[in-house]
Amino acid sequence: MGSKIWLLMLMISVSALSTANVISKPKCYQCTVEDNSLCTDDFLQSCPDDQAYDRCMTIIKKSKSSLIIEKKCALGPCKLRDPKQSTGLGLDHCDRSKPEYSCVQCCQGDGCNKDGVDSIQPSFIALSFLLILTLGMFLFLFG
Repeated sequence: MGSKIWLLMLMISVSALSTANVISKPKCYQCTVEDNSLCTDDFLQSCPDDQAYDRCMTIIKKSKSSLIIEKKCALGPCKLRDPKQSTGLGLDHCDRSKPEYSCVQCCQGDGCNKDGVDSIQPSFIALSFLLILTLGMFLFLFG
């Protein structure tokens, strides 16, 4: 019985630490530049306290005469599920083969918007693994 309690306490501690990491405000690259290489590590900053930011965003706008890359903190979701809403709001112009476009990409995790790549972050994978492990241990101990 003592080992079951110890395992349960360990799982609760690991879950609490993982949740604290996910809840903390992210650090995002925050800059507006014409060349991605100009947004250096000096621009990696904690998100401001003016609202509940939970992810990082990269907006790439290309017009006939310029390319602007804006990186900042954001609150999800960044993409709308309904394509009609996205079209109506002008969020569907990410066709980089055209002379003008506007792309919005979001990600979660400190510094994830460095290259503007939309991908699954390791913190999400780790949290999913811990959730499955916790559920398995719970079923093993109490099932």
